[in-house]
Amino acid sequence: MAFTQGHALLIGVGSYQHEPQLNVPITAADAQRLAGVLRDPVFCSYPADQVTVLHDATASRAGILAALDALGERAGAADTVFLYFCGHGAYGEDGDYYLTAHDTGLNSGRVVSGSGLRQGELIGRLRAIKAKRLLLVVNACHAGELAPTLRPAAAPGIPLPAQTAAALLASGEGRIIITACREGQVSYIGRGALTLFTQALVDGLQGRGTISRRGFVSAFDLYTHLYFKIEETVRRDYGAAQEPELTVLKGVGPFAVALCQGATVLGDFDGTAQPPDGLAVRQVNPAYARAMIAQHSEGPGTTTIGPAAVLVRGNNTGTINTGIQIDTGGGAYVDGNVTTGGDFVGRDKITKNGG
Repeated sequence: MAFTQGHALLIGVGSYQHEPQLNVPITAADAQRLAGVLRDPVFCSYPADQVTVLHDATASRAGILAALDALGERAGAADTVFLYFCGHGAYGEDGDYYLTAHDTGLNSGRVVSGSGLRQGELIGRLRAIKAKRLLLVVNACHAGELAPTLRPAAAPGIPLPAQTAAALLASGEGRIIITACREGQVSYIGRGALTLFTQALVDGLQGRGTISRRGFVSAFDLYTHLYFKIEETVRRDYGAAQEPELTVLKGVGPFAVALCQGATVLGDFDGTAQPPDGLAVRQVNPAYARAMIAQHSEGPGTTTIGPAAVLVRGNNTGTINTGIQIDTGGGAYVDGNVTTGGDFVGRDKITKNGG
């Protein structure tokens, strides 16, 4: 039995052409091993030709963008998309957030514009993917210089920003994001052939520590396994905290990520479950997510966030058409904050959801 609706793009940026101090070879091994499990007919049963792996030289900026474009062309609305990135995250010279690529260059610790995957480019590619079930897993470097972590001392280490994550959730229906740890924590490599996080991910997809939901592996069950396995292992072995984080729109349920080991009979998948309680879960207000995708998407925006609101982003000044109103108290709305005139309201106090 095959999980014919499954499509995957797995990226492990193990080496850097211009910045060898950033090299973390194990990230390439992570992507390759994950691909093997997804393709394995005993486990996840993704069709082999629907799993793309990029690592080292193939994980260039052009290679990543082309693979995302191809994914947008082949994945249909009823399909499931598994996106995985293991590498460094950093801010660029232009102030935007980037996922780095094999040919990324740095200038004073910031990504040289056009040499990595800019947040707006990632958002745009995800908007082009029609699949209504998409899991984005990010094992990027985080702030800190403790060894053995997924961050060389000379490397930038910035987690996926909350605003970028919110925008990514608004790129289509059924988006779920799992990151290797919370902001302010570090992602530990460990002593095995794979990073601790990816080893736990592989184990979960093979049915170790996850619950079968009528023959499928659920996105929320996979996350629950990752959280407890990583939190316990890092606390025990390093006396530190690493908590994988789940980010999802409020009200969005899980979906089937893959087949369970040895599944031969499949039942109806229940997608009404809610995220687990007590773990590192962030549920994002849908209206806020729409505001963030309007702010962080590529190209000039021309829409309105409220009667007196003005968006200022980069060199563009305009209004954002998100279908919502934010009470600015008469002030300007600049990069997510009310900054000039009026009372500061904050990102969560959205007064009208226009759909």
